[in-house]
Amino acid sequence: MNIKTIRFGEIEVDNDKILSFVVGPLGFENNLRWVIVDNGLLGWLQSIDDPELAFVVANPFEFYENYEFSINPEEMKLLEVTTDKEVSVLSIVSIPPKVENMTINLLAPIVINMKGHKAKQVILNSNKYTVRHFVYNDLLKIKESKRDVAAQC
Repeated sequence: MNIKTIRFGEIEVDNDKILSFVVGPLGFENNLRWVIVDNGLLGWLQSIDDPELAFVVANPFEFYENYEFSINPEEMKLLEVTTDKEVSVLSIVSIPPKVENMTINLLAPIVINMKGHKAKQVILNSNKYTVRHFVYNDLLKIKESKRDVAAQC
């Protein structure tokens, strides 16, 4: 399937890569079909039905290996998840004009059943995380540690 996008032009998407949201992301509840456009550490969650709608996303575990949460059984059932191994997680990243103020939403991750291609943004019942967790310095640390590992090889 070919889809038109504002950021990437027309792209080809395999049907088995399409994510079906059971409820669209917060504020975009009617946008149910999405695709992940991978771009390394930061990627894009692109709406298939709205060429102008895309979010910068990242795997929160790439930034915070101790990131943890649980979702309730009802949401697991909606996503048709039977085991944790089927689950992938993304968080929406906001990049303002001053990149030093970049934030990641750790409070409302997007949980994806990779086997069934179903997804849902889940609001956690937690005071441990925020919707605007500053991530720029953590991103620099990741780049530095990868550079150090490469230098040792």
